[in-house]
Formats: sequence, structure tokens, C-alpha cells
Amino acid sequence: MATWIFVAIVSCLVSGLQAQINYCTTSYCRNGRQNVGCNPPGIPGGPACAGLKPMVITINSTLQTLILSEHNTRRSQLALGQLKPFLPAVRMPTLTWDEELAKQAGNNARSCQYQHDSCRNTPVYAWAGQNIALAQFSRMTNTISQLISTNIASWWNEYSFTKQEQLNFYPSSNSGPAMGHFTQMASDQTAKIGCAMQNWVSGTWQTYYFVCNYAVTNIIDRPVYKAGAVASKCTTGRNPTLPGLCSVSETIKPVPN
Repeated sequence: MATWIFVAIVSCLVSGLQAQINYCTTSYCRNGRQNVGCNPPGIPGGPACAGLKPMVITINSTLQTLILSEHNTRRSQLALGQLKPFLPAVRMPTLTWDEELAKQAGNNARSCQYQHDSCRNTPVYAWAGQNIALAQFSRMTNTISQLISTNIASWWNEYSFTKQEQLNFYPSSNSGPAMGHFTQMASDQTAKIGCAMQNWVSGTWQTYYFVCNYAVTNIIDRPVYKAGAVASKCTTGRNPTLPGLCSVSETIKPVPN
């Protein structure tokens, strides 16, 4: 028996692991928001994890590769115009891994509280976005890889509730089903991603909390991606194995369109 919950963002390790950046001295956040990296939960988890046998799930190189593949394969399909009825993209970058975004994702995940943090910006990423997912099992039969793939597929499948005009200009409100996970994954201003996962136990229930941070969030009234001839604006050529995407050498400034 399993319960799955997904939430999309629609707005804009402990101290030793993040000693290089002091997010309390400089928050990198707007409107007085506290950065999730300021006094983050320790390992294995924060106060809300007490008594729940918390455990950090290590996102090793194999899982990183899986996360990137699950995103980039879908982004290429969209950019090629193969995800009907959406238009192709002129400059969709290949996502690559960013350790600081992953650390910030871990600072959220170790809270054992299923909610978006108010800000996860970094010195490089001033508009960082976030997707989160929660899975609960009374009997765990899936592998971590399967959990991750299912989470990402469920985020992407929101495309079926999304219209091209919403991709042309991200709406300030949406009365229909959630679409923000899909649009976050489809952003052509996002070239970097970092993710984390936390596990805890409550009674007979196993909980797995998955957090992914992205270079740029959904921005109201801005394009999710720019439509046109496939990869026509890529300055470094196409990705040879994912031809809808620009090469991994493409440099994308992490700011809104």
C-alpha cells in the first residue's frame, strides 16, 4: 500500500558541509526571507525527525545520472516538438548536476517536513526553483531508483494539463490541475539541478521525501521556454545523443527569460 503526494512551486548539511557559504550572513533571498541554508537541520535530521529513525538517502553518482537522464530525455522530446501539442524549443540546455543546489535540497529534505522552503538561492542561483514529492509505504517493495523515476515521471505528466500559452507566459494563477512541476522541468533557463532524499519511519509507515532544486524557478509572465526551430539558438551545437538539447557546453545565464 502506498500514498504519493506531489507539490509544485509557483513563485518566484550541516554547518560543516556548507562552511564555504554562510547563508545567515548573506541570505541571497528577497523580501527578508530566510535561506534554507541558514542553520539547516543536522544529520541525520532536524527536530521534526525525532523518534522517526531518520536517514539521509545518498544521491550517489548512479542516482545523479538517473535523475539527469529522466529529466534530459523528456526535455529533448519536448524541444524536438515530439510532445504534442507543444511547440519545439530554440535553446533547451542539457541539465547537469550542481552540488550546491543538491546541498540546499538536502537542507530542506532533512527537516522531515513536507513543504517548500521559502528560499534556496545560492551565490550563483538567485532565482532557484524547487520540486518536491513524498511517498509513503506500509511495505516498501520499490528500489530508490524506482522511487526517483516515479517521482520525476509524475511531475512531468502534468504536461497533459498544460497549454502552450501557459508555456509562452507563465500564469499568475491557475484554476486547473497542477502544472508547475512540468513547467519547472521544462524551463530553458534551467541548466543545473541538484536533488536530495530523506527517509523516516512512523509506526509501520516508511516515508521517502524527494527534493530537487533547479537553477531558475517558474516566473510569472515570463516564458517557460522560447519556441521556434529546434536548437536554432544553441551557440555550441546540439547534444549528439539528445538532439533536442544544446550541447553540455552551452552556457545559460541563470536568470528569468
